[in-house]
Amino acid sequence: MEDFQTTGYQKEVIEFVAVAKEYCDFVETIPTMERLDVFLRLQKFIPLIYLKGSMLPTVEIQADGLAEDMVTEETYNYLYGELHKLFGEYDEYLEVFDDHLQYEERPVPHSIAEKTCDIYQDLKNFTEAFRCGIREVIEESLWKLNDNFELYWGKASAEVLRAIHHVVYALKNDL
Repeated sequence: MEDFQTTGYQKEVIEFVAVAKEYCDFVETIPTMERLDVFLRLQKFIPLIYLKGSMLPTVEIQADGLAEDMVTEETYNYLYGELHKLFGEYDEYLEVFDDHLQYEERPVPHSIAEKTCDIYQDLKNFTEAFRCGIREVIEESLWKLNDNFELYWGKASAEVLRAIHHVVYALKNDL
């Protein structure tokens, strides 16, 4: 690996990688878990991921096109299908801060499974790029991760937490 003084090896990045890898490993095992256990773990992971993502350093990239997306469409669709099936009637929720809501006549339903997989996709792509140990690839991936945090997965984390909170207590009350 390259010099540990580079942006890709700052404390905040190392801590984020640890949390992101744990989240990705968790998402990959969700199909074997019980529904309440999954929601209880998501309730803890999502705010932690958001917090660690908000602390990542900004980076200027020297080269573009070095970092490849590692999550295939097949992997994403498989995980989404399994999560959607497991979450069942608890998967959909309405979001009042949807950017497209102003153009719709009716509320637009969102999916906890889809948000979970979208976050997984960005985090998995970054952790896999980090594993390669090439400074330029790590920095480009970090730049993409920060950009996607601002534009999508940061917002997705913030909005899906409310839905997860609701489901956790609905499931606990049903016991």
